[in-house]
Amino acid sequence: MPLRQDNSHPHPPGRDAASPGRQIHGPISRPPLRRAAAAVLALGILPAVLSGCSGDDEPDSPAASVEDGAALITIADFEYATTGTIEPGAEVTVTNQDEVGHTVTSDEEGFFDVEVGPGETVTFTAPDEPGDYSYHCIPHPAMVSVLTVG
Repeated sequence: MPLRQDNSHPHPPGRDAASPGRQIHGPISRPPLRRAAAAVLALGILPAVLSGCSGDDEPDSPAASVEDGAALITIADFEYATTGTIEPGAEVTVTNQDEVGHTVTSDEEGFFDVEVGPGETVTFTAPDEPGDYSYHCIPHPAMVSVLTVG
């Protein structure tokens, strides 16, 4: 028996196999409710995105609220930056701008040792005695600096 080639489709064009009575008009699209929710979400996010494009070079608020002249150690690009000489017993604020954690650990045991997670700010108390206190980062031993207390 010869094979008969049938070019017909089991469902006529424009019909959906899952719902034989339903017409298909163009590409399948999302239900109107989903489109409306996406539009509302997009409009809600748009002002936040555009506010970052205002052209102001100065941020609205500082990253850490530290008083002028306060003791500050900033960690960025695997380096320490210190504000200068720190008063004995002063509170020292450490801000980590890197995407990995660091420590501020005195080379001489017992003076100070704080962990600072990525993007975090922590504080510790400077030693009571004036002097130069070398410190380092435990996970990154090449990171070294000196805290001058005077």
